[in-house]
Amino acid sequence: KQWYQRRVAITAGEENCFKPDSYLLDVTHHSINLMCKEKRVFFRAVSGLHASISVHLAAKFPTEDFYGTTWGPNLAEFLRRFMPGSTGGEGPYWLKNLYFVYLLEMRAVTKALPLWRAMEFQSGNLAQDTTTKQSVLNTVEGFLSCPDTFDERELFQGPDADLLLEQTLLHFRNISRIMDCVTCDKCRLWGKIQTRGLGTALKILFSGPALSLQRGEVVTLFNAFNQLSASLHYVRRFKEDDTSSQMGKQRKGLFSTVNHGEL
Repeated sequence: KQWYQRRVAITAGEENCFKPDSYLLDVTHHSINLMCKEKRVFFRAVSGLHASISVHLAAKFPTEDFYGTTWGPNLAEFLRRFMPGSTGGEGPYWLKNLYFVYLLEMRAVTKALPLWRAMEFQSGNLAQDTTTKQSVLNTVEGFLSCPDTFDERELFQGPDADLLLEQTLLHFRNISRIMDCVTCDKCRLWGKIQTRGLGTALKILFSGPALSLQRGEVVTLFNAFNQLSASLHYVRRFKEDDTSSQMGKQRKGLFSTVNHGEL
């Protein structure tokens, strides 16, 4: 079963991401620089989602003892998934892509602020709807004080813009369909939510002024953004645990190269 789930992840991440112009090259943080900016954004966003899932798996890892199974953070599992030595040097850049996709979705949520202000939140509970809307507005308005780190105006501007956008959407739809092959119900649910949430973010960033969102798009966007936020919280906890450990003090820091970086 684990092999099958891994095959699904590989198919989503490798077979549906853009490749460097030379197909003899593996897709790494070096070779993606041979791609145009739009293809790099797509690759890094999908890589960031994959990293988010890996962080959650390490943060809620099963441990067997005399009393049964307990679930909690496992630093060793986190390091196995992201240390340069066990990932061909790519692990820190996967974490970097996690920050990248978080900033992409934060930009989308912020850009849609006029939509949130005009939107009616309808759950059937008026008091709860009012509280929810105010919480959303307070959170998003708080993002306005953050520096702009993702500028969608740099993308899809050249003569091939329409073709690139069409290809991007096609790759994205393929990944969403592949999620249907995941056998674990909970994994499939969250995979679909995060995939559709990212798709909604891209829709916000690259649609015209007449933007409208369906209820399901709003729900998946905020749930996906929450998952990314939780991932960054877990990364910070793992960083603190690693820094305080004796081994963490002796080895070169995994987190020294981790930041959102440029497009």
